[in-house]
Amino acid sequence: MNTDYSQFYSGTTKIPSYGSGAYKKDTLVKYEFNTTDEHGNKVMDKMSREETLQAMKDIRSQYGDAVIVEFSGDGMAALVEGKKGSMVPEDREAMEARNAAFQKDIVQIDKSLNNLPAYSGMYGADKAVASALENCGKEEQGFVYDIIRQNFLVGNSGSMTEEERQANISLGMKKAEYAAENFIPEESRKSFMEAMESIAKLASAGKADSSGNMDYSVAQGRYLGHGSNLVQTTNALDMMRTMDKDAYAEYQKMGKNDDGGLSSLKYLTNWYAGAVKKNPSMVDDYEKQSEEYVEKNVKNQKLNKTFAGLKTGSKAAFFESLKMFQSSHPNFLSSIINRELASKFWGF
Repeated sequence: MNTDYSQFYSGTTKIPSYGSGAYKKDTLVKYEFNTTDEHGNKVMDKMSREETLQAMKDIRSQYGDAVIVEFSGDGMAALVEGKKGSMVPEDREAMEARNAAFQKDIVQIDKSLNNLPAYSGMYGADKAVASALENCGKEEQGFVYDIIRQNFLVGNSGSMTEEERQANISLGMKKAEYAAENFIPEESRKSFMEAMESIAKLASAGKADSSGNMDYSVAQGRYLGHGSNLVQTTNALDMMRTMDKDAYAEYQKMGKNDDGGLSSLKYLTNWYAGAVKKNPSMVDDYEKQSEEYVEKNVKNQKLNKTFAGLKTGSKAAFFESLKMFQSSHPNFLSSIINRELASKFWGF
């Protein structure tokens, strides 16, 4: 299958930690495969057992060992019914009781956490976006940052072809245009759209490895403050990853120690002090690499125009033009379009 499963993501919650070391679990990520959206519009057909197993395999491969991925929804009925049918009533009741107890223990996380900023690493563009959103509500901020996370700088593109990834960036630009026309302050619209275009170009130039993990080749600085007061500082860990791959590999091994991260923090601190002492220009060299990459590969990058014709004057106009595109291209990028049509976020 070559499917974008993000339309079925339904949230992340923290759970009481159990296990230890590499087997410690502290996060639950939920996916809900429903055949219709909350308005009764069809989103997907029920999945076969084979499709269900492949979806579970694809999604689980995107998360680390500390994460439990939970699947639900009527789209997965083939697997669920098959499993229940093979159980005697006593076993089924025991399983449902365990699930109920587990759900009761879950500590729900405010979904506003999904509205946290998403940055590209290009300070000028990141600050322009943050400044434009400074006086917007959390829902509007979350909408824009989700464009950066879900349309532009995706972490893994394994569920998409390159054509789909580029078209997804094109759709992100139209969503940015919608934001500019509907809630970005007029005095910030030009700088906002220029910044979003820069981030889209960075995304377009990105490369995937054999596992679909994306590399956008820019330094990932740390940011302090917010809005127009955003300040960039050097990210020592990303500098290690970029400038000293052997040290970074050793650092990753230390992340498995069950000591609360103290050994890896000590290793990073000692590495930074020693590396800068040995090469005083390391920070400048690290940042210069990004500047040269952006100048050479990003500024003149041509963006995909798949969704250039969508109307963005209002939410209704946007959805109507997206539906018209879907009807005229029934077999093209259906998963990406369905995700937008079924998006719960557009209720803001």
